[in-house]
This record gives sequence, structure tokens and C-alpha cells, in this order.
Amino acid sequence: MAPRRDPVPVPAAEAFDRQDRDARLSQAAVVLSVGAAVAGEPERVDSPAAIGLPSDLSSYRSTAQITVGEAVAPLDVSLDDHLARRGVPATRADLLRRLVEQPDPISAAALVEANLHSESRLVRTAAAVAALDTTGPRDDVLAQLVDGASRGDALTREIGRIGVARVDPQHAVLRRVVGRPSRSTGRDQPSHAAFLTHGSFAALTTWWQPGGDFYTYLDSLVPPLALHDPSFRWSGLYADGARQLAAQQMVEWVAAENLHSPDLFAHSHGGTVAHLATLRGLRLDRLVLLSWPVHAEWFPDFANVARIIDVRVRLDLVIIADRGGQTFTPPPEQAGKVTSHVNGWFEHGDTHEPAYWQRHGLPAVL
Repeated sequence: MAPRRDPVPVPAAEAFDRQDRDARLSQAAVVLSVGAAVAGEPERVDSPAAIGLPSDLSSYRSTAQITVGEAVAPLDVSLDDHLARRGVPATRADLLRRLVEQPDPISAAALVEANLHSESRLVRTAAAVAALDTTGPRDDVLAQLVDGASRGDALTREIGRIGVARVDPQHAVLRRVVGRPSRSTGRDQPSHAAFLTHGSFAALTTWWQPGGDFYTYLDSLVPPLALHDPSFRWSGLYADGARQLAAQQMVEWVAAENLHSPDLFAHSHGGTVAHLATLRGLRLDRLVLLSWPVHAEWFPDFANVARIIDVRVRLDLVIIADRGGQTFTPPPEQAGKVTSHVNGWFEHGDTHEPAYWQRHGLPAVL
């Protein structure tokens, strides 16, 4: 088997003429990006030119809600057939060429609708998230999000679950991935050991736990990190209240585990939990953020963190779906505390893959 490599963006219409993994990831990036732009949030897109979109996406912004009928009108299919998934819409490559040449919100919404018919579950799910931004929630879109959240690969499930949470945070498909918070082991001896935590919907995964692939990889580095056992689990619910609760639980757990200014490796919104914990007094030495969705309202208390190492990919599909930012820019007076390492494309989970860390020499930045 060939070694895993970073995805490579495929520009513009070429992506829609291919069906390999790079092309499908690029297609998903295109539809999520145009959805964000229609909603007036182009800052969620960090490298649009790499996927053949204009560097300025402001022309896609809609000042009024786009109806499904308006979005479907440019397609060669009736509204009823489109909603029933019958018929073949206009080719997506042609729609993208038209959108690049004559940018406007209706053409952007039409491209999103066409991709709801994609043969790729990843692209269909990304299009369903984008449709929340273009035409708003509706039954067929929610059905596609649930399908992606429950039947897709790991990346598709993450994108689908975020979309479902934006429509119905209490949906049954989300309750299946909720975890129970960590219990203290009641250690007597103080320690500076590092610990790990997961992001949204990931409480039941294993990569961050003792014996998991990323935990094992970090534990084998030289010099050793002396990782703490166990790692920190929180519910993984996709809600501000859940993250706030997890932050308080983290503060209490670190104290009960007798950890003093530990290092923390935190993936995705696990980084948000860590930041909120610092606002409650948790002191950290190194905070290693893995694909953190940047939201200024959840910045840390920088006085309680000695150093932040920000590891991420470009055009992170999950972060676009999350409506997060892709660049962590701290206040000027705290700039020296944050170093960012941006490698690869699209894949939200790459930053906790041992092979990704090896390819990009990340142990050397610790």
C-alpha cells in the first residue's frame, strides 16, 4: 500500500470532471465555500483561489433569503424532480464555470443544489450544509445531513453532524456519540504530565486515549512527553453550554489528577474547551491546538498559557461547516505566544494522525 499523502486541491471545473479523492474533497470545499459566501461569511474560506474560486467572494453574498425555486431555476430539472432526487441537473462543471465568470448569489445557490445530486456522499453532505446558508433548512436537506452523519466516512460524518446540530441539536443521530465526562483517578503525587482531549462528536473515538494511535505516537517521542493516563473525556456535544460545562469539568479534573501546568493536546472544539478552562483559572504550559475552529469569543486567557502551538490544514472542511475561522490571530500583545503550522488541505482529522506529524516534522516544533 502506498504511503498516505496530503490531499492536493483540484482547481475549478476540473474538480467536477474527476471523481478521485482529491477531486471530491475539492468539490466539497467549493460548495461549502460558496455557501459561506452567500451567507456573508467569506472569511470562513482561507484559500479560495486554490480551488478555482475568486479571491474575493463578496459578489456571492445574498442580501435576501434565496428560495428553493430560485436556486433550482438555473438547473435543467423541475423543482419537484429536484426535491425527489429525480432527473439529472445541469452539469456541475458548467455551473461552476458560469459562477466564476458571472458571480452572483443565485448561481452560487444553484451550484449547491446541483451538488445535492452528487454521486459522492461527502459532496452531497457538504452541499446540504451549504444549503443551510443559501436557502435555509428543509426536510430533504436534513435527510441528507442525517445520512452523511450516520453512514459516511469519518470526515463526512463530522460535516453531517455539524449540519444536523445547526438544524436540530437534539436529533437522535447526535445522541449516539455523546460521552460521559472523565472521572478522577485520585492521584496523590503531583505531575506535569501532558494530557489529550477530543473534539465534538468524538468522545467515543480512541485515537486520543491510552492505547490509541495518536496517544501512542506522542508517548513514543524522544524526549518523552510523559503522557498522563487517562486522557480527558467530555460529552462532545456541539453546543456552547456543553463546552462551558466541559471547561469546568476540565478544571476540576486537572486539580483532582494533581496535574500542575500540564501540556495539553486538544483537537477541534476540545481546544475551545481548553480555552474556556483557562478563563476559569486552568494554567497550562504548552497548549497544542489541532484544527481548532477560530472563534474570537472563545479565545483563552493568555496569561494562563505559556505557549500555544496551532496546527491546522488549509480549507478545513469541518471548520468551514462550523462557521469558524481558519487563522488564529491573537491580540498583538499576545502574538509571541502563538506559533501556527499550516500543512495539507481539507482533512480536519489529519492533525491527529501520526503520519501527518511525521510528514511535516511536527515533533520538532514542540
